[in-house]
Amino acid sequence: MLVLWGGKMKERRGAFNLFLGLLLAVWAQGLAGVAVAATPDEKRREKELEQQKKVEAKQMSQIRVYREVTDFSGRASELGTLGVNKATVGRSDPVEMTVQRDAVLDERDVKRATFVEQRDQTFSVAVEFVQQGTMVLHMNSVAAKGKRLVIAARWSDGTNVVNRWIAAPLMRRALDQGILLFTPDMSREEAIVFVRGLNNVAVKLKNQAKAPKEKKAKPADTAAGGTNAPASPTEGQKPKGSKTKDPKADTRLKREFDPFQGP
Repeated sequence: MLVLWGGKMKERRGAFNLFLGLLLAVWAQGLAGVAVAATPDEKRREKELEQQKKVEAKQMSQIRVYREVTDFSGRASELGTLGVNKATVGRSDPVEMTVQRDAVLDERDVKRATFVEQRDQTFSVAVEFVQQGTMVLHMNSVAAKGKRLVIAARWSDGTNVVNRWIAAPLMRRALDQGILLFTPDMSREEAIVFVRGLNNVAVKLKNQAKAPKEKKAKPADTAAGGTNAPASPTEGQKPKGSKTKDPKADTRLKREFDPFQGP
């Protein structure tokens, strides 16, 4: 009797364990489905992020680097005709200086631009040049020792275009590393857009390798067995508060950039 009873108990216990295991497996699968299923807000944020990446990929920037001229003795009316012109750097405390009419470096010479955070909460921009640009920067930093390299910039955030003289770093030594570091007359947001735009141009000109594309993940609701229904009634519509693009704005910066002519 005891043996039979014990055998039945083992049999019942085994059946219960099997049932419990199946129940746990179903529960875990349900949890996995809940974990990967995206809420409408998550879908909306993902869509906004993709849209933002598309906008950022279209942002373009241009840069012009000029040498300062300190020994110009001509008349003001002769500016622009004798190979020199006037540049005004700084908006809060503007400084006017005379520069050579032709730029020594531009965006075609740029290999990479970097937004640099400083310890005192300020920021700078570092522009690295290709090999040819590195040699040109070195020669002009030597020739301009004790003077300034004056920098003009033009950039687009995809909606608006800005043209501004942004910096005039003093040349105290030869720049032989191919990097020009300066504190621009820009807001933090403008500097980030400017740097991104220079890098986009460098990639387009093949001065910089293109970043590998991120693999697009499958929609979360598909993995959970759901449908790809719109996250909200407004999905696919233009986000509220988005800027209206000025049809006259040269957001692709196709026109020739001449900082002496204004925007």
